[in-house]
Amino acid sequence: RLLSAFLNIIHDCDETYNYLEPLHYILFGSGMQTWEYSSQFALRSYLYLLLHAPPAVAPALLLGAGRKLAGFYLLKAALGLASAATEAWLYRAVARRYRPAVAHALLLFLCVSSGMFAASTSMLPSTFTMYALTAAAAGMLEGRPYPVIAAAAIGVVWGWCVAGFAFLPYALWVLVAAPLLPAVGMLLLSLVGTLGPLVLVDRYFYGAWTASLWNFVRYNVVGGGDSALYGVEGPAFYLRNGFNNFQLLLPLALAAGGSGAMLCLLACVSPLYVWLAAITALPHKEERFLYVAYPLVCLAAAASFVSLLDLARRLLGAVLPRRAAALAVRAAAALFLAATCLLAISRTAALVINYGAPLQIYKHLPEASGPGQPVAVCVGAEWYRFPSAFFLPGDRCRLRFIKSGFTGLLPRQFDPGEGGTRAAPPHFNDRNREEAANYWPSAAGCAYAVTLQEEGQGQGGAFIDELGDTDDWEAVAALSFVDNARSPQLFRAFYLPRLSAVRNRHVQYVLLRR
Repeated sequence: RLLSAFLNIIHDCDETYNYLEPLHYILFGSGMQTWEYSSQFALRSYLYLLLHAPPAVAPALLLGAGRKLAGFYLLKAALGLASAATEAWLYRAVARRYRPAVAHALLLFLCVSSGMFAASTSMLPSTFTMYALTAAAAGMLEGRPYPVIAAAAIGVVWGWCVAGFAFLPYALWVLVAAPLLPAVGMLLLSLVGTLGPLVLVDRYFYGAWTASLWNFVRYNVVGGGDSALYGVEGPAFYLRNGFNNFQLLLPLALAAGGSGAMLCLLACVSPLYVWLAAITALPHKEERFLYVAYPLVCLAAAASFVSLLDLARRLLGAVLPRRAAALAVRAAAALFLAATCLLAISRTAALVINYGAPLQIYKHLPEASGPGQPVAVCVGAEWYRFPSAFFLPGDRCRLRFIKSGFTGLLPRQFDPGEGGTRAAPPHFNDRNREEAANYWPSAAGCAYAVTLQEEGQGQGGAFIDELGDTDDWEAVAALSFVDNARSPQLFRAFYLPRLSAVRNRHVQYVLLRR
């Protein structure tokens, strides 16, 4: 998990603009605001941000404001440790209740999974709820209903409320496993303990009493808005993404119900199937939605793997000598595990090597601190890969958007003069309509720009960004970046030494200076 903290990329611009940027504003006074944080709409709770604030601000408090990038990585490390803690709890619960083979397979799958590498250190509500669901699964296996109730309340109220569907199987288990009145009392206590701080924190930051939890549900679930405005995918979307992130483990996990795996383990992993069905039914799909159940994919795969080995021993034992049957099963298991590890490492390496440039290019910016005018760092078509203001050195750098091919609604800087977090900027809407006022008036005001170029192209020759005269720019740094549109899917999704470098098409991820 610590490797993920320091090597993982940012997989979704939602992490940057809906979480890292407002967190940066709270801690350091600058950051981008999305329409969801406008007090007019108030879809996001600031409590979620405050939960992540201590590790993000600690280096700046101890070592000076210039250490905010260290705060980013300390935050990621804290997320990795939180994930490791809940995974360790799940491993211990499985080891205590079932055969060591299931627990050992689970541990291996959790450690090598490229899906867990990606999800475990993302600052996203789906990841936070993943921690809670993993803790609830461990509590269920240990036969402890009250931690299950508490984990569900924390995951749904402080994390991602839509993921309440994933906890429904555990709610049914609690009804069977716990006395009704104590369970209801624990539920009420958990709701008061989670909803109370959420409402009070949002009252402070939005400047009015608001129900961000209900606002979010109303917009995304009960028809107050239209999440499909942000993209629609087909029913096979999560199967494709699941295979990319879990490879051979995904079919094992989906087959767990018919593999003869232990009944209680099947009940424990049932939220995976409930959640997969629920999010597949939604028209708007994102890879991060499935993060919630990633550890359960590993658990279901582990149970299925051990059950299939048992079945193979019985079948081969009927036609081969006992020793030969055991050796054959061990050899097959070793080959499967080796293939699983190699595929997972290949996928993780592809993500880091092929798409790591956005997190590295901003480190080449010089520090701009002290009195003076803000330094405009401009992005066009690459706006969605910006890793957050934690990567802008000093306290005067500001992200600005210049016109590109994008036609949706972009964020804008939080403005303390308008009220900061309490403001309702007029240039926001909930229909994803483009607002011209959210763009920087002209690239002439940009001190730096980040864009993509063909290798060997002139300094200002961006793909579709309106950067002006190419003679006005010089390259500060350029890093290799895989061009998805012109690279074979296999070689861009999985890293194959030598072959990937030859088969993939690369462009340059460039930092330009005016």
